[in-house]
Amino acid sequence: MARQRRHARPKRRRGRFSGLYKVLSILLVVAAVVLACVVFFRVNSVEVEGNVRYTAEDIIEASGIQIGDNLIGLSRSRVSAAICTQLPYVENVSIKKVLPDRVVLEVSERVAAASVDSAEGRWLISAQGKLLEKDDGSVQTVSITGLTAVGAYPGGMVQVAEEEENTLRYVKDLLVELEDHGWLGQCASIDCTAATYITLSYGIYRVKLPRGGDYDYCLRLTQSALESGKESGKIPEGVGGLLDLTVVEGRVYFRREG
Repeated sequence: MARQRRHARPKRRRGRFSGLYKVLSILLVVAAVVLACVVFFRVNSVEVEGNVRYTAEDIIEASGIQIGDNLIGLSRSRVSAAICTQLPYVENVSIKKVLPDRVVLEVSERVAAASVDSAEGRWLISAQGKLLEKDDGSVQTVSITGLTAVGAYPGGMVQVAEEEENTLRYVKDLLVELEDHGWLGQCASIDCTAATYITLSYGIYRVKLPRGGDYDYCLRLTQSALESGKESGKIPEGVGGLLDLTVVEGRVYFRREG
């Protein structure tokens, strides 16, 4: 009996388009989500927290945020940069997006730490050297002598002539430490006109500091010397004088004045 030839059935090419269908499905889902975000998540209210110097209206206006803006697409970096540029006293801005329609701006503000001279008059600056505004004398700050700001404008950083750049760096380092130690309110001036040292006016004392020193260490050393000196009677209570930290490293020498 002759064998019957069986014709092989062509195999189905399974899965040929399944991968493509999956990709298209994912793209459609993503497109739908994006469209929903664009259409439904719109800014309906803007709140401001942490502001002291500026009003909420000032900060919202500087942010550039408008009612009806897309909440999801709102650029945190752009909003933060706009506020910090236009409002010099603002140090940091945290932007929170609260679905479905709310933005919260949390700001932290700088304080005027010192004043520095310029060709156009004195400027208030932060401890980090940011120019805040012209000094009209209404704010008590540390008066800096021996530095002259050039090209000053609100929101910019203090710039000085090339020969004063090292001095500016030392002064900013000192201001930061004074702020961290809580000494700014007790300091009246910083005199950096001398070539080898900086003189700080701290309450009834003058503190002679090395240029470019470790000012955190210097301030702690000064505080310790004052406390131990008063306890031992070497520094009479209520008597001003010079505390010299430039003679021997790690030592403070007191000389009575007045």
